[in-house]
Amino acid sequence: MAKRPVTIPDSELDVLKVLWDREKATVREVLESLRLVGREWSYATVATLLDRLETKGVVTSDRSELAFVYRPAITAHEVQQKRVKSLVEKLYQGEPGLLVLHLLKSHPLDAKQASEVRAILDDMTKMPDPNNA
Repeated sequence: MAKRPVTIPDSELDVLKVLWDREKATVREVLESLRLVGREWSYATVATLLDRLETKGVVTSDRSELAFVYRPAITAHEVQQKRVKSLVEKLYQGEPGLLVLHLLKSHPLDAKQASEVRAILDDMTKMPDPNNA
């Protein structure tokens, strides 16, 4: 039977973001960082979320010191790719173009971003040069 992909709820993602920013942290350090952005969680809540992330293989811990030190075992980019893939599959019938169209219509781009998108689309739609075949 195929193993289900790891899911990361928003609460766990908030904890992971702290680890990505800090590269490593104790429960207390994660708690302090989260409080700075308005999360009023308890120490036990943060410890539980870190434990869940470790069980999923998303973070690792060094338990050689009195306070465990946690590090991310997955990059932000990897999580972004998985979340976007899931979004495309669940809401856009597996068609990434539908997501792109939705984003472009509902979220304005600045000039630089629009230029980058245009260049990518131009590259994707170039016809092969028949003289180079």
